[in-house]
Amino acid sequence: MTDSTAPLPGDGYGHLARDFVPPSFRHLPMVRLLLPLLDGADRVVRWSEYVTLDEELASLDWRQVVDRVDKNRPEIRDLVPTRGILDTITAAALQGLLMGTQVTSLRWMGYSGSPSTSSPVRIYGNEYFAAPLSPRELKAGERVPEFGWDDHGSLAWGTHLYPDSLVVAGSLDRIRLVHADPRVDSIVVRPGDDILPPSFGD
Repeated sequence: MTDSTAPLPGDGYGHLARDFVPPSFRHLPMVRLLLPLLDGADRVVRWSEYVTLDEELASLDWRQVVDRVDKNRPEIRDLVPTRGILDTITAAALQGLLMGTQVTSLRWMGYSGSPSTSSPVRIYGNEYFAAPLSPRELKAGERVPEFGWDDHGSLAWGTHLYPDSLVVAGSLDRIRLVHADPRVDSIVVRPGDDILPPSFGD
């Protein structure tokens, strides 16, 4: 574990997008990478099928999206969030974002099958275990770690438990890569202004 994670609060609750990445990464450009939903046939559904993302702020709340469009598109009420479990396309996009770099990750210890540790990392009232993460571990059917960062100061992400999205901070080339990727949905974060909505996590 590196010192870059130590300043993240052990208790309390994150509000601003930048609260979910270590302070040493907060000067970097950021996006909110929106994780998809599933319909009744387990088809992956992107937020952009229901909302024009380039007209939205990173504080976008999925619950508000549902309330906004359900009269004309009632099927939106049947969509189920993936709650942090990756689909094939999002996993591939995240693998590309890592650019082959191994990162340190933090995973919540409350998930079934999580290993025990005598030295958990406490963030916002929850306990996590630290472990290295290689790009190939980001694959469909697996849950994305709640926190991750590299040792070079070029990439970090953070989120809540059972998230609907990730806050990603990275070097300009990495952020341009994910924001321009047509396979996934993302919104540029204004680090000092964008407040994450209640739908951000469980």
